[in-house]
Formats: sequence, structure tokens, C-alpha cells
Amino acid sequence: MKSRLGLWIILAVALAYVAYLGSHWLPLGISDQELSGSASRVWDIKQQITQHHLLPWWTPWYMSGSSYGLNHARGFYLIPWILFSMITDLMTAGKLTALTAIFVSAIAMYFCARHFMKNEWAAVLAALAFMLHPEQIIRAAGHEHTTIVLFFPFIPLLWLTLSRALEKNTFRDTFLCALVAVLAWWTDNKQAFINFLFLFAYALYWLWPRRKQWQPTARTCGLLAALGLALGAWVLAPGFVESGDVKLFVGDPLEGWQKNYAFKSLLGLVDRDGSITSNATNTVQEHIRANGGGVSSQAEYDQVMRVVSLGADSPEKYMGLALLLVVGVTVLWNKRRVDRRAFWFFVASLLASVLFATGLNSVWTANWLTWDALSSQHVSGAVLLWLLIAVAFLVFFYRQKLTTTQKKVTAGVALAIFLFLPGFKILVGLPYFKDIRAPFVFYDSPAIFWGAILVGFFVTDVLVGEKWRAHVPKIVAGLGLLMLLDYWPYQKPVKDSGVPAHTVENLQATYRSLQPDKDWVKTWTFTGRYFHLLGPMWGGKPQVYEAFYDWMAPIGIGALKQQAFGSWENHRAFLNLLSARYVVFDKTDPGNIQQKGAQQILAAYRQSFPVFIENDDFVVFRNDTARPYVTAYARACLYAGDVRKSAALALALSAKNWPLVQAKEPSVSEVPNATAQKYEKTYGEDGSAFPPVTEAATVALGDVQLTRENSQVVRIQLTAPLSCVAVIAESYYPFWRAEVDGQPAEVLQVSCGLMGVELPAGNHTITLRYQPPRVYALAGGVSLATLILGMGFVVFGGKRSAR
Repeated sequence: MKSRLGLWIILAVALAYVAYLGSHWLPLGISDQELSGSASRVWDIKQQITQHHLLPWWTPWYMSGSSYGLNHARGFYLIPWILFSMITDLMTAGKLTALTAIFVSAIAMYFCARHFMKNEWAAVLAALAFMLHPEQIIRAAGHEHTTIVLFFPFIPLLWLTLSRALEKNTFRDTFLCALVAVLAWWTDNKQAFINFLFLFAYALYWLWPRRKQWQPTARTCGLLAALGLALGAWVLAPGFVESGDVKLFVGDPLEGWQKNYAFKSLLGLVDRDGSITSNATNTVQEHIRANGGGVSSQAEYDQVMRVVSLGADSPEKYMGLALLLVVGVTVLWNKRRVDRRAFWFFVASLLASVLFATGLNSVWTANWLTWDALSSQHVSGAVLLWLLIAVAFLVFFYRQKLTTTQKKVTAGVALAIFLFLPGFKILVGLPYFKDIRAPFVFYDSPAIFWGAILVGFFVTDVLVGEKWRAHVPKIVAGLGLLMLLDYWPYQKPVKDSGVPAHTVENLQATYRSLQPDKDWVKTWTFTGRYFHLLGPMWGGKPQVYEAFYDWMAPIGIGALKQQAFGSWENHRAFLNLLSARYVVFDKTDPGNIQQKGAQQILAAYRQSFPVFIENDDFVVFRNDTARPYVTAYARACLYAGDVRKSAALALALSAKNWPLVQAKEPSVSEVPNATAQKYEKTYGEDGSAFPPVTEAATVALGDVQLTRENSQVVRIQLTAPLSCVAVIAESYYPFWRAEVDGQPAEVLQVSCGLMGVELPAGNHTITLRYQPPRVYALAGGVSLATLILGMGFVVFGGKRSAR
């Protein structure tokens, strides 16, 4: 085969494939997945850059206000998205970003596979397998996880650059590897972290046979780490500084997430289009209906929940029947091993990713629990078939490959570790690993690479006989077509948005109806769908709540949100406290339709608030008791302790018009008496949950004028008739600074999640400025200097060895 002919083949096939996907996906309307949420942030950041010529570090639009620090720490998606938005609308620009990533991933995989296997057709087959894997479409058009789609091209690039750095020990290759690693981290730090673990294992694998000459490799790895930290300082700094200031999820405790988002069985590897798990779920539901809608025991309930939760195993984790077949043939019937150690390292890595993905259970326990649950529900036929296939493979493997005692012992130990070691449970016991919430992340993106690279070995290790060589192009083309047909059902997301056009039209009309109200108030949306996050673009009103979880919400707002449904009184207090004048209820959200609790909440809304506007899909209620952006109080209460434990008390007090100011001291006993005397009452973590105080009245402010110069500067002019605490319905965050009449003033954390300042009587100008830490600029300077110096060294002295 002519050199680089495979590259031209991949370029042509990838372009045709992406063009085909785009011809269906680009014309589609808005879905109910996460593209809208990302587009809303791109809109906000883009308008701040174009209108105010600054990169915003704060947004007032989401979760009642939140920091962009962690967003920018994984903000590579902004660059292609904003560039594409210059020629098209935001939603189409997001789709073009994802399609471009799929195209580039095929090219990156081609170069990576060619490096490892030194064979054009092997590189072509591996690139096709990587590009066609259903995870690409599912992440792009199904769940619309843009950062994960953009991360896929970096996986083969990481393996390629690390391998070259270890092999050559030159500054040029080490610098390039560090640069790719930083870009990968900037794209999606969670995916990067997991892949870095496997890359670290590869470095050990590389060093082991060369351990007597470990010094050059150690120097290269040390230089790689130093360059990575220096180049990535500007994205690492916000992550380390702000990780304790936000509440990422409401899914506490962790164990619930770790159980749900883990392999329940290996069916997920072979369950084409999720058909087996769907049939199992339907059978269980029919069984429950036949029994009058209930279960007879706790054991049966556990089994039912086990079967129903199988839906979390597919289709995302589907490896592909064609791909697994080719890998199985490569394992069993190779004629040679072009790189025996590399092949078995990748096999071991694939097995390790599955082992960790089973979460708190071992592979054996997870599969046994699922087998027991399926057997009890009489849906075990498909499971039995795949069990027989697995046994047959092991028998063939034993007969074909385990020809010596040493091989048998090694294989037995490896199989025992794979089946019985609770790898994830051990891993999360280590420092910095305990917060991993979804075990399947170990399989998520790494397994795409393992599968693709192992398929490439089919060409080099199996199709090496004289009778096959002339037919290699046809066999590669046939296998590519077979994988395409196998993965064909996963194209559904690019052909069907799942949302009727009239629903999107009604959503847009709903939010545009809020435009005439010019007050600084917010909207609270009850929905599990993401497209409502386009509301600020259409209605000009900030959102209090993002769908599903409080993603990167300031920790105080996240704590308040967790208490928002503790009772109807708490919910009313929450809406009032956060200035949510409008409540938008999504009537056609499938989750809201099916949940009895959601319908009860809708009924409570109808009884409590007047309807502002209603159409077939949405109803907007007007909450006239919502507080204005600035509310003043003559007296306040004090709280000493962990602010996250103050949310319930803050809502109870707020219902009686009492603000709760967070003390700097960690406990009541450490609050100075002079400080305590300023407040009506001082509470601690172990104090009464309900305040023994009478209802208070707010202070009537005069001539209130509000100006937001940009997302990070707020000016408030007002007249206070007496000394008071002015509470501002903007999320408290430690980087806000305040001035009152030009003099620095303390920013108080009020009612768990809001800001406040103390004011004497009279006319005042309050200026609030969001100032991210100077260390961000310092870290950016370090990264920029390292980049310039590194590139200069590569250009002018790149041939110098790292030795």
C-alpha cells in the first residue's frame, strides 16, 4: 500500500460520513438535551466579549448567578463554537462543533494506530472503528455532551504523543505531549483524569523491560509533568481554587450515584440498541401490573429495581457485535503478533476498564445479581445465550492459547482478578478518588480507544498469511461496512430531535411574554428538560434553576435548592428569597407527566399563584410575593457554623422576614459578645430548626435604581430611612467586593446563598464588583511564558535530546 494512501481514504470516508450525519442533524430543531444549556452559556460569554470586551468570570443568568471559573477550566468548546457562530446560529454552531470533532477523531486515530502497528490498512480499520463507534453519535446528538465529543480526538492524540515522548526522549516530543495533555484537560477534565490513569499505566508498562535504563524515561516523565503543570496552570488554578465554593450535584450521598451509574452486567457490551434491557424492563413492568401494581417482598422489589436500572447500562456502553467478533478472532486465531506486549496491554486495559466500571461490586457479583433478577422475572433467555457464547470463547481460548503451565496460571490469575476484585471500591478509598460518582466513566471514553486499536491488530496479526494479503483492502472495507450496519440504529438522535416543533414555538413564546417586565426578577422552571435554558436569550430573565442538578451552582444556592422541596412553606420561601417572580411549569415534560409528585406540585402552584400565561406545553405563574432585587431589614439573625447546614433555618427565617447572616466564626461559642449583640438571635449548627422569633417587617427603601454595567459590576442607588442590612438577590461568592459611597464595605453572606451590606440611614451608592483571584492572571502568565519558551526551544533547539 502506498504511504499515506490510508490517510486519504480516511479523509474521504470521514468527510462523507460527517456530511451524511450533518444533512440530517443540522436541519433538526431543538432537542430537550444539553445542547441548549451549552448554547446559552456560549451566548452569554459571547455577548460579554463583544459588548464589554472582557471574558466574564461571573454570570447572573444561571442558578441565580454562578461563577464561570470552573466553566473556563473546561472551556475549549468555546473556541470552535464561537467561531462557527460567526456564520450561523448558536444551535447549529454547536452541532458543527460536534461533527467536526467526529471528523478529527478519525484522523487522530489513524495516526495513532499507524504509529503502534506500522500498517496503513490497520490504521484505516482502527480509524473507522473509532469514528463509527455509537458513543460518538450518542454523545453528540443523543445526550449532547459537547465537551465529551470534543475530547474523543484527544484520546488517540494522547497515546500517540506519550508513546513518541517515551520512545525518543526529546524535548520536542515531550513538549508536544504536555501541550496535548493540557488541551485534553481543558476540554473535559473528568475524561482526561480517567485517561491519564491508563496513560500512567502505559508509562510503567513501557519502563518495565527497560528498567535498567530508567533514568532517561524518568527525566522525560518528570519534564512532562513539569511542562504539563506550567502549561496548564491557567486552567488548573480555577479548578483548585473554586472546587470548594460550588455544589456540583444534588446527588448526595455518593453511593447512590455509584450504584446507579455502573455496569449491572456485561449485557451492556453486546445489547444492540438496548433491546435486551428494554425487553427485560417491559416484562418486569407487565409482571408488576399483573400483580396489581405492587411487589410481594423487599427481595422482589430489589430484583425489580435491578432490572429496571439496566437501562443505565445501554446503549452508551454498547461495544458492537461486529467489533467484538473481530477482537475475539484476533485474540484466538492470530498468525503472529506484530507487538505482543502492546496487544496484551490493550486487552488488559479493556478488561480493567470494565472491572472498574462495575462500581462497588465485582464483575462476578454485579453479573450474578443481575442474572438472579432476570431469572426471577422470566426474561433470562437472551442472558443465557450470551453466557454460552462467553463460555465458548473461554474454552477456545484455553485450547488455542494456554499451551503451557505458565500461561494457564497467568490466565487464571488474570481471570480471577477480573471477576472477583472490586477494583472501583478499592480505588475510591484512595485520596482524590473518593468523589468519583459514575464508575462507568472508566469504560466510557477509554473503551472506544481499546476497541478500535484492538481491531487494527486484526490486520497485522491475522491477515498476514499469503492467501489474505491481496484481499486486505476488501476485508477492511467489508468490516467497516459491517460495523456501520451494526451501529446503524444509533443514528436515530441525528434524525429525530424528540421534541415537536410546536413545543419549541410555545417555549419561545412563553419566555418572550416576560420581556415587558423590566424589573430585576428571576424565573424558576419546573422541568427535567434542558431547552428552557434558552429562556434568558428569549425573555431577558435570569434562571434560578438548571435542569436535573445544580451544575456548578454556588454552594449556598445549591444548599437552598436541596431544601426547596422539603415542604410547601420552604418552597414558597425559596422562590421569594431568590426573587423568582415567574414560575414556569413544563406540562409536557415526560418526567412531569409520569410523576405523581410533579402533578401535585402543579396543582399546588395553581392554588397558590395566578396564571400569567398558559399554552399547550407550558404554564407560567406569577409570584407577586417574590422579593425585589434589593430588600432591606432593620434587624437580622446570626448563624455560626457550616453554611451548608443553614439552608433549612435560612428558609424558615426568611418566611418570617428575618435575614440570616453568616458569621465568620466557626461556632456560636467563638462569636464575640459585641458581634452577637448586633443581632436579634445567634444560631449554631445544633440549634433549633425553627426560629422562636416573631415575624418582622422589611424596611421601605426609596429611589432604588439598578445598573448592571456588565456581568461583573452592579451599581445600586437607594435611600435608606434608617440603618439596615440591604440584601441583594445575587448569589454570594467569595470573590465579590463591595463599596458603599466609594468606601470598601464587607460583603455579608445572607440567608445561606445571597449577598448583603450594612447601610446607615441616608442616600447611598452601592457598587458590587466581581474580582477573580489574582492568581488566575499569574497562572495565565506562567502558562503563556511556558508556551512561548517551549515553542521557541522546539523551533530553534528542538533536535536537542532530553537526555
